[in-house]
Amino acid sequence: MVHGTGDDTSGAAREVLLVFAAVSAATLAVSRLAGDYVHLLVGSLFLITSVQMASRRQGGLAHYGIELGGVLGPAAADAPGGPLGAVTDLVRALGRGLRSGLRETGVALGLAALIFPPFAGVFYLWHAPGQPFAWLPPRELPSYLLSQLLVVGLPEEALFRGYFQGRLGDAFPASRRFLGANVTPVVLIAQATLFALIHFGVDLPPQRLAVFFPSLVFGWLRGWRGGIGAAIVFHALSNLLSDILVRGWLL
Repeated sequence: MVHGTGDDTSGAAREVLLVFAAVSAATLAVSRLAGDYVHLLVGSLFLITSVQMASRRQGGLAHYGIELGGVLGPAAADAPGGPLGAVTDLVRALGRGLRSGLRETGVALGLAALIFPPFAGVFYLWHAPGQPFAWLPPRELPSYLLSQLLVVGLPEEALFRGYFQGRLGDAFPASRRFLGANVTPVVLIAQATLFALIHFGVDLPPQRLAVFFPSLVFGWLRGWRGGIGAAIVFHALSNLLSDILVRGWLL
């Protein structure tokens, strides 16, 4: 595949915009009709779209960073056939995914330790709460975190930082490293813009556009790590932090 040509650039941009428009329309419809199941259905839509679109391209899921250590990838070539082969391949994939997941979780936790304290300070200065902080974490915290990882973080990172960022990166390959990550600034900004627009389109309040800024970090993290594993964990932790700060100072 030739990267960076005019035809490839326009083709990649057109493909991303068409997929984004279709996903946005479907997301808007689901959010109006699905009730309690909206997050699960939207997450499924994002994940299925990203896997299907990435699978059609050269390099497949691995090229777009959404293979997750083989968990979402195709069966291994040396796996035996039949039910036994399926189980064997799944066990292998889970083993690879576990090792990769622990490593990427460590990266996400380290980055959170650097970013979250100053973010909490800026949050306080911006909102100027008139009450002392109260520790009010979400109920059933383990279930909340699992939901943030699997229903929110995984599908959103797969679509926006995996497929969208990866597809635009085919046309605008990084010519140099940016803070240690292989990310082109125009691609980083483009995926963050799409991410902000779909959140604004669903909820409409202008403050929803603020997700543009954390998505820059998610995109940079995907470029640094070469996959979405650390971005998924950091995304979930960011949502948890935001929830805790709002509950603790503003409610």
